[in-house]
Order: sequence, then structure tokens, then C-alpha cells
Amino acid sequence: MQKLLNSILRNRTLLLFTLLFGLSLRFIAKNHDYQRSSFIAFNNAVFSPFFNARHNFTSFIKRQKHNEQLVAENQFLLSQLINKTNEVYLLDSIPFDVIPAQVIRNSIQLKHNHLTLNIGEKNGAKKEMGVITATGVVGVVNNINAQTSGVISLLNKSLRINAKLKKSNHFGSLYWNGETPNIMVLSDVPLAAKVAIGDTVVTGGMSAIFPAEIPLGVISATEVPINDNYYDLRVSLFQDMTNLNQVYLVHFPSADLIKEMINDDE
Repeated sequence: MQKLLNSILRNRTLLLFTLLFGLSLRFIAKNHDYQRSSFIAFNNAVFSPFFNARHNFTSFIKRQKHNEQLVAENQFLLSQLINKTNEVYLLDSIPFDVIPAQVIRNSIQLKHNHLTLNIGEKNGAKKEMGVITATGVVGVVNNINAQTSGVISLLNKSLRINAKLKKSNHFGSLYWNGETPNIMVLSDVPLAAKVAIGDTVVTGGMSAIFPAEIPLGVISATEVPINDNYYDLRVSLFQDMTNLNQVYLVHFPSADLIKEMINDDE
């Protein structure tokens, strides 16, 4: 401590000059536009590495909080979009809701692939909930426990979902043929439909699992089997099924009522 005081006393003239010089520059910059602009530019040039380092450190410390905020914002926006698109289907104005989850396991090399999510019954997950992202469909929950959920992947040959051509509302059945992970097949679309490469395919909404108008992909190729009156359409998915992280479970409070109506029709 004594050494510090002795050093200050020895350099008191220089320290006093530096302090007064800094104050004078501050007063000049405060009262004159040109000098203020020049001072700010000089200050930014000199201290920008420090500012960047401080910003990067602060962002690193707060990254978890920022990620959680982003997930919450996406959850809200996705809920609003789904409900706006499906308002004509909603019963008694009960809205769809979405539950955020993380993919902790994702198989893509099998014929019947599955995913595992980091949420279970205690988080509101239930069997037969649809799993989506902001850019497409991922799969359907088929088993759960308190902590995790098992999901039948879209890349599973046993899964078929109701889909339609966005521009014409012609319905079909979307499934994976076990080949490339980014291409699905849309079957049962009648030849009367005017189909073109690049047409958008969305969920049909004719089930209690997925809302209508969830984007799926675009038509990349068309084929008509011999002696058939329906297309086999190749659909390039919007969602990269080999790169999944943040997903959302679709919760529809009126799902049981929808199922009863579908069973009655059948």
C-alpha cells in the first residue's frame, strides 16, 4: 500500500495533467458538434477491441437465457400462426398450443426410424401428439414416460400423414419410401389435379394430430403408375430430417372430439 502511495506522489504532476487534459477534452466534445463527433470516432477506434471483447463475453454468459427467450418467442409465434391458419376448424374457439422440446436422439439410417425428446408426461407430452418445427413435420409421439418421449419419425415407412397441394386443395397420403431422407412420396392425388414442379405441399388437417397448412415441401418430380388414375409425386422436404434440434409438440385440446367425429364418419 505504501509503495502505491509513493508512486502516486512521485507522478502526481503527470496524473494531474492527464486528469485535467481528459476533462478538457470531454468539455470540448460536449459543447462542440465537430469535436464531439471526432472524439466519438477516436474513442470507438481505440476502444472497439475492448467493446467487442466485452460484448462477446457478455453474450457467452447470457447465451442460455437468449436461447430460452428465442424458443419462447418461436413457441408464441408458431401457436399464433397455427391458430390463425386453422381458425375455421377450431371447436368452441379452443386453440392449438405447442410445447417446446429438444431432440436428444435421431435415427435416420433405418427403414423405421425414431426420435427421442427430452420432455415427457410431466411436461404435458401425450401419445399421438404431432411433432413439428417452424419449417415442417417431424413425426408423431408413440410412447412416453415421465422424462422423455419416443417419436415415430417422418422417415419411418409405417407412418403416413394426410397432406394436400396448397394451391388446389387436392388431398393425398404422404409417406417415406425408405430411400433418400429428404424426399417423400405423395400418393392418391387424382390425375384431375393440375400438378407442377415446385408446387407447395402442406398438411391437410384431416386428422386430430396435425393442424392444417403446416408446410411440408415442394413437388420435385411427378410419376403416374401404369393403369392408375392417381399420381405418385416426389416431395422435397423443407425440414432437414438429418439435422434436428428444437421441435414443438402440437397440443389440440379437442383432439378426442375430433377422433370421435372421424370414427363416426367411417
